[in-house]
Amino acid sequence: MAAGKKYTGAGIPTHYECSLHGLLSKNHEPQLRTRLEALCGDTEAAHRELHHEISCIPCIETPIGPLRREDHVLRLRIELDPENPICESTSSICLLGHPEPRSGRGASVRPIINAQVLSGSASASQLLSLLGYKFNSEFVRKGYWFLYKSSLKVVVSQIYRLQEQGNVQSVVPVDPSGNWLVQIVSEAMTQELVPRVCDQLEELKSLLEDYVELVVVDHAFLENKIPYS
Repeated sequence: MAAGKKYTGAGIPTHYECSLHGLLSKNHEPQLRTRLEALCGDTEAAHRELHHEISCIPCIETPIGPLRREDHVLRLRIELDPENPICESTSSICLLGHPEPRSGRGASVRPIINAQVLSGSASASQLLSLLGYKFNSEFVRKGYWFLYKSSLKVVVSQIYRLQEQGNVQSVVPVDPSGNWLVQIVSEAMTQELVPRVCDQLEELKSLLEDYVELVVVDHAFLENKIPYS
């Protein structure tokens, strides 16, 4: 699957996701939350986040060479009920393409294809298997999110690893020091809207600069490379 191509023949445009990332110490998290409440509404504007993500890679390894770049990680994203983690809310399969290299933009920009799976993660896992994919890794993200100007999702969360594959109740924190990850992610959009959304990200970045340093992640770390062993 080639996420970065324009499907002009079928009339389907490529969509893009813009994002910024930052790391926040546990001591500064309450101040950031208060700031987000002021910018995005009030104390009722926060939504709890419980996200289980499974990455899958092709079962058959493409030989080393130019064609290997066309191999992609597929991500099964499962939104869970924070009150009852064993209950699913929604599931989707996501493909993130290669990021724009050294674009000079004020955000990371990547092609994205996202397909919601209406029948749950079990059917999604079967579909991935039929597509020739296998399990590679997984993590759980816990925290909360705000919506800024109805278009930018600000996620403040901590990452957990699973001690038992597939068991979201067996999680332990990746970072024992209790630091938080801050992500600002746009909705998927056509290429024409990318400059305007990057400007919005820059605006929000400046509004939060006294609380967290948000950066454009080096494109080399976002490359959709398959971790073949």
